[in-house]
Amino acid sequence: MTALFAALLVFGAGATLAPAAHASAQAECWTPTANGEGRAVMLWGVNLKSGPYADSEGCANTGWAAEGKTVYFYCWTKNSYGHVWWYVRIAGTQTFGWTSDDNVLGTSVDENGDGQITFYQC
Repeated sequence: MTALFAALLVFGAGATLAPAAHASAQAECWTPTANGEGRAVMLWGVNLKSGPYADSEGCANTGWAAEGKTVYFYCWTKNSYGHVWWYVRIAGTQTFGWTSDDNVLGTSVDENGDGQITFYQC
């Protein structure tokens, strides 16, 4: 079960998907400007990427996210293969990057206390 789908099941109608306020145009490798809500735990250690694609598409590594580390969701997108990727920051660091939805277990929370959890689409 994907983190996005699991979060929507847990939070039901209170969880919404919203467009980013100032989303960048999608390119192969890019950095979004959205700052969404929610968090996840890494299921295993992976390299975070400079875009929502694996190594074979040429997106560089931006940092290592170790198994069990908490990451904060900023926004999500589907790449040209139809796979969901999250732009995240590793808790306690300034390390940002993209990771596949397959790599995380969502534990989303209402970060700003407004009673809704909003997952921004990049």
